[in-house]
Amino acid sequence: MTTRAADATIKGYYYQFDTSILKLLELRANADSITIEGIEDIDINTATDATTIQCKYLSKPRFINSAVREPIILMLDHFVNPATPNNYNYVLYAHFENETPGSEPTIDLAKLKDILTYTENKVEKKHHTDNGITDVKLNAFIRQFKLVFGKEFSAQQQEVIQKLKTKFSCTDFEADTLYYNNALRIVIDRAIKRTTSQRVITKSEFISGIDCSKKLFNEWFIKLRSKREYLKLAAQGLKSTRALDPIRSKLIVIGKEILTADNSEMPIESFLENLVAKYYKMNSALRNAKPLAFVLDCDSTTLIGIKRNLIGSELTFNDGHEGISFSSQYFNKEPIINTTTNGMKILKASFSFKLISRTCLIANIGTIQQPSVLLNFSKEDLPSTFTTDKQYFDFKYCENLRDIYKLLAP
Repeated sequence: MTTRAADATIKGYYYQFDTSILKLLELRANADSITIEGIEDIDINTATDATTIQCKYLSKPRFINSAVREPIILMLDHFVNPATPNNYNYVLYAHFENETPGSEPTIDLAKLKDILTYTENKVEKKHHTDNGITDVKLNAFIRQFKLVFGKEFSAQQQEVIQKLKTKFSCTDFEADTLYYNNALRIVIDRAIKRTTSQRVITKSEFISGIDCSKKLFNEWFIKLRSKREYLKLAAQGLKSTRALDPIRSKLIVIGKEILTADNSEMPIESFLENLVAKYYKMNSALRNAKPLAFVLDCDSTTLIGIKRNLIGSELTFNDGHEGISFSSQYFNKEPIINTTTNGMKILKASFSFKLISRTCLIANIGTIQQPSVLLNFSKEDLPSTFTTDKQYFDFKYCENLRDIYKLLAP
């Protein structure tokens, strides 16, 4: 497994997310569920059992009482609260740098009291005594409590990916980039819901959600990746899915943050010209090749300037008469071509690529013909009605046109 770029704080959150994914995959029945951020970080509910888990990724080298005191107190207080059911099993799932899963200390009455005893402002505190919790209650809690040493961050993430690989009978790459990405998206999206009921997810919902989305990368996924690793994975994804085959229709959306970045190494006109030369070069592209379609998120003045420069370079494009009276019917047309003598390659074409603004796309999204492949290099998401039933690649980590060109013209 490659080294993750996340810092300690982010690792703590993602460690909990990975644990949630593991618990969902380990559920036996489709109706079994977990609640994210319920009583504790993760609540598991099955037909016969209810378990609540606190998940901690700690930087301490070894187990010490002070590191586990707060989460254990929270669980104990929930257990002894007469207003809440006390039939839960309580698990503290905690990673320490030099502790090995399976080597957990025994938590008996003496050890629990030791954990609950501490000094505050030079005054000894005993949480159990100060709150009137009897030995009978403490022993009852111990019978329903378990301390588990968690695996190291990367090791646990690898376990998640291997379980996904087994579940979906897929390759390592698909498990890592497609299924793990989707699992992460589902768990985090549930975690940020406002009400507890909205944060519940069954095993069947989870598995269905992982398997149906065609979105390859999302913003949660890339927070764990360095830029170099992210771009490498993105290139592998495009190659393995054959998304860039010349015979497939492709629509490429370039966000305003890309267009306004430092593109001195590759201005937009050069970017367009070079990509067209790679995928639709006259006397080189096969007759069944499809011209690229570009969508630029910029104002009309900027777009007119770009078009004027392209015309000056004698590059022919179809913009559906945007700026005069846009016609989806005209924009959807394929170029009229002449082929070489043997009929195999394109000798001439009425246009070499398509080009419109994002504003125009959104305004006419119901009538513009949908491509086979949609590549979104923008912080702005596209309407879901336009991203279904196709390969949808959502790239939010490219900084300029040069980054995008490296992916599209490897």
